[in-house]
Amino acid sequence: MQDEERLENLGLQAQAEKARKDHLHLQQRAIEALKGLLARTLNEDLPVISWAIHSDPASEALTGTCDAEDRDQRRRDFEAWSEALNATSLPAETTSQGVTTVRAAVTDNYLELHISLVADI
Repeated sequence: MQDEERLENLGLQAQAEKARKDHLHLQQRAIEALKGLLARTLNEDLPVISWAIHSDPASEALTGTCDAEDRDQRRRDFEAWSEALNATSLPAETTSQGVTTVRAAVTDNYLELHISLVADI
């Protein structure tokens, strides 16, 4: 019985190590994508937005948040980035306080990762 337990523990450890490496590799690819996006900001005169890198392979690896102080500017920034990335609009969500969150998403097939855009308007 002890041998079976040891084998099971080794299998679990190997799975955990693989998941850790997968998460790290996803973050490394997201950094590469972000480098390109930041270059596009300069080259295409796109608005500056906040970017976050995530490690969960089940969701987007990179999120751009249009966070200008002015609501209309956040909308324009969102539209500019959505157009630049040819992102697909997702359903908007409205809170009970009347804040609408718009979202868009695109997949970078070369780097094999998902990028999302979000703005509260």
